[in-house]
Amino acid sequence: MKKNVITTAFLSAVILGTAQLATCAFADGMPYEPVFEAVPITESMSTTSKPEPVAQTASAQSTTPAVTSTPAPNSVEANNLQNALMQLDGAQVEIRNQLLQYKSEYSTIDNQYRLIKEQRAQKAKQIRETEKKIKNLDSTKEKIRKNLN
Repeated sequence: MKKNVITTAFLSAVILGTAQLATCAFADGMPYEPVFEAVPITESMSTTSKPEPVAQTASAQSTTPAVTSTPAPNSVEANNLQNALMQLDGAQVEIRNQLLQYKSEYSTIDNQYRLIKEQRAQKAKQIRETEKKIKNLDSTKEKIRKNLN
């Protein structure tokens, strides 16, 4: 029994160790491979020394695809984007003002609720005290009736 437990623990450790090595082997330890992303990630690297240009042969130059750059948006598109941003900012301000209004209404209703709750508790206390008085009077009347008989 003890041998089975030790063997199972050892095998589990080996399996977990190889699983961790296998996961680190893919994509340089990244959780997923970025090959399938639609837009490639470009990172700017700042170095103090200039990188030396690599000489390409004629066959390497002909096999590399030509990089097409997207044209800069013209002024009409830029204005449309600016207007859209301004409209979003305006809508956000309106929504925040509405939120402030809702919060103030909530606080007044909450204060009214607390006031009503306090009044309700006071009335309940008055009712209990009055019922106690009535019970005391009833018990006193019963005692007097028993003494008369």
